[in-house]
Amino acid sequence: MNNRVWILLSLLAIGRAHAEPVQPTPAARKSALDHFDAALWDRLLKQFVDENGRVDYARLRASKDDRAALETLYAEIARQDVERLPSKNAKEAFYINAYNVIVWKGVVDESPQSVDRDGFAFFKRQYLVGGRARSLDDLEKRGIHPVFHDARVHMALNCASTGCPPLAREALTPERLDQQLDAAARAFCNTPRGVRYDAAAKTVFLSMLFHWYETDFAPNPIAWINACRAKDAQIPSDSKVAYVEYDWRLNDKAAPR
Repeated sequence: MNNRVWILLSLLAIGRAHAEPVQPTPAARKSALDHFDAALWDRLLKQFVDENGRVDYARLRASKDDRAALETLYAEIARQDVERLPSKNAKEAFYINAYNVIVWKGVVDESPQSVDRDGFAFFKRQYLVGGRARSLDDLEKRGIHPVFHDARVHMALNCASTGCPPLAREALTPERLDQQLDAAARAFCNTPRGVRYDAAAKTVFLSMLFHWYETDFAPNPIAWINACRAKDAQIPSDSKVAYVEYDWRLNDKAAPR
């Protein structure tokens, strides 16, 4: 078998593997509740996310019990009956939490140095969400944004990259969802990672999120951002806009910065 054929067969095998959804482990299925345990996710976030939103993946991998807890959460995501959730807020909180849990599982399982390699394959692997096979890309672009029409979600979904809005150290809950999403939006719009205004140049430097999803930030990104900023920190509406290159490196606490 020549090298070209071997490479082609290998790529086809990888494609088939990515087409099959990742299954929860038997142990996780056994320990899982029939609904998503937000309190367990909250504990893991507080344990492994630092004040800058970086994640201690090495310590998570090294802890057998905490890895098992993450697997249990994934099994709960896989079996959650989403249609039986009692409200729109409950469904929105579930899907955002599910996305962030699956990102952690992907990082722990695959150990990527960045999540943009191989044509963003990290976001194309299939997982089970509410009994349905979905990739992270599909969950975000077809299962969350067009359903909930909530631009604040961009600041709550964390794709494990340094350029992402920082991951909050608490699970989202239906009861506090609006407050939590407001806090995430304000935080991102008031930090240089999301928004930096250069008064001398009359230029605002924005995260690429505001460019990729510009139509979500009605009536326009600057007006939307100003709604999240104090009166004495408003961006002039006639400012020039520049977008900052996205940093796809892993948001790993151990990674050099």
